[in-house]
Amino acid sequence: MVQTQTITLDSDGGFATINVTDPLRELLAASGIRAGLATVYYQHTTGGVLVTEQEAGVLADLEDVLQELIPVERDYRHHLRAVDFNGHAHIRAALFGPSVTIPVADGQLLLGRYQEILVLDMQTERAPRSVVLQILGE
Repeated sequence: MVQTQTITLDSDGGFATINVTDPLRELLAASGIRAGLATVYYQHTTGGVLVTEQEAGVLADLEDVLQELIPVERDYRHHLRAVDFNGHAHIRAALFGPSVTIPVADGQLLLGRYQEILVLDMQTERAPRSVVLQILGE
């Protein structure tokens, strides 16, 4: 059986982290699936999905390291189109990837004690973002 739901997230962009663990748990509970896989897929090229502790220090450190490695202010070739100036967001997104998959057993996500599923939106402006939640199993 497969259950799929697309949710829309409001994001301020820049370096927005949005926790999607609870919506995924809700879909899993409604599906009745007891064993399988749960996937979160971000439908954009300027962000990604990661599993980490949602703690202010961890997130601030992550933002600082990304700024050191891939600064917003750099001149990116992507900017030559003069359409948008979000080259940094595309490069940063490539480090994370657009999805994560979590095992499901006994009707529960097999996340560790401090693990949360976060969507990381690094687009330059505020915009709605689409995220696909999918449960595959029996």
